[in-house]
Amino acid sequence: MSWCWWALVEDRPCGATATARATDGDGAPAGWLAAWGQPNKPVPAARRGDDRLLDPDGAPGWVSLVLAPERNELLFDDVAVQQARRDVLARPPMRGLTTLLRDASHFEGALTVAADGDEARLRDDPFARIFAQRVLRIEGGLLGTTPAPAGPTIERYGSAQPWPWDRFEA
Repeated sequence: MSWCWWALVEDRPCGATATARATDGDGAPAGWLAAWGQPNKPVPAARRGDDRLLDPDGAPGWVSLVLAPERNELLFDDVAVQQARRDVLARPPMRGLTTLLRDASHFEGALTVAADGDEARLRDDPFARIFAQRVLRIEGGLLGTTPAPAGPTIERYGSAQPWPWDRFEA
């Protein structure tokens, strides 16, 4: 999987790979959701996420944006994060989803995309049980569709050994 940077910013950023205006549920301006396909962090608020969600030709949609507070130290292996991931896997897939991170081990939030007509499901975003959620309407030109996750890919067994996501021992 490849990464890109995602951030909700107040003003339309220069140099982003793609941007789209964000509004809240009442239609009030909420800033710009932007993505950057570059190796270096472009703005302080940016978090890494799956670049398959980035689509400059993407349709408009509704998102649940869950962001960790400053100085977050919640590990991906935390029980709350793992339960949220299980809950996502147990439900019909959304249009798109990526967790957000600053490094390989800390959970920094999630960006969940609903197709038009499916936005009511965002009110029960499993990741919103961990950190505060904002439900936003995003214009076209930014968000694509990601394949539904197939199952666990970061759980660990033993001492810091990644789960064998592509195979299971007989």
